[in-house]
Amino acid sequence: MKLEQLRMLSRIVECGSLKLAAESLHKTQPALSMAIKKLEDEYGFKILNRDSYRLSLTEEGLSFYRKSQELLLNSHQLNSLGQHLGAGNEPLIRVAFDQVCPYTQVLKVLKLCQQEYPLTEFKISEKSRFGALDMLRNKQADLVVSPWWPTLYAAGDFDTLPIGHFRILMVAAPELFPDGPVTHSEQLKSQVHLTIETSRFSFDSDSLMLDKGVRRWKAQDGFTVKQLLLAGLGWGYVAEHLVTDELERGELIRLTPSDVEYSVMGEVRLIRNLEDSLGPVASMIWQSFAQMETLPIK
Repeated sequence: MKLEQLRMLSRIVECGSLKLAAESLHKTQPALSMAIKKLEDEYGFKILNRDSYRLSLTEEGLSFYRKSQELLLNSHQLNSLGQHLGAGNEPLIRVAFDQVCPYTQVLKVLKLCQQEYPLTEFKISEKSRFGALDMLRNKQADLVVSPWWPTLYAAGDFDTLPIGHFRILMVAAPELFPDGPVTHSEQLKSQVHLTIETSRFSFDSDSLMLDKGVRRWKAQDGFTVKQLLLAGLGWGYVAEHLVTDELERGELIRLTPSDVEYSVMGEVRLIRNLEDSLGPVASMIWQSFAQMETLPIK
């Protein structure tokens, strides 16, 4: 069996006659008849019913034809993949992003890349507290979207591209503080501080946020912290874009104690290892981010 025989069979079924199929394939009718006859002889059953004016598939032929369509599709996909890889395009891109970073630009760029390079596979990882940057440093990601401070240059040889900003807010369920607005950090100590586990970066410390003398629960990611906040189990810091709707509906409220930081703003950057060259697909991602307007802090 050869793929060319299956292509002929497929065309015969589509056209319903040897004459039309031969014309569309620029072959002679005897050539098509011989190809199908060889298939029938090879497997020992009739594929085409030739008793009527219009050719039709036998019961066995229909089953064979359906399976052949899968094989032809796989062949086409394999050929396309071969051309894709032969052009130097990466078979896989690993992208990681931090939950604190707004997703709008990331999703837009991934959509553009999917349209431009449909055969490149993507492995998308979502992390918290510099986990994405840690993956880049350990060669587990090719590109990451992460919060950025200048001190992070000490963590590795990175090339960075500013692409936006983030904001972290101190929030809680309204029933957690029924006596009125939180104006001082002492009011927080009666409730549990919900936080995300620290990363392996030395500068990522719980001391960066208020927690001395406060009971503390730790979760692995921002989404879990959000659910704990909504359940009224404590107060905590969470990315603004994760709780915009809940704040508007009053399910969560902002806490603004005067003696501690209750809002943290910073820059978001696209980051890669400087020593690793970018292939065509990764370069397209980089350039797409570069051409987008940086999201402002609201």
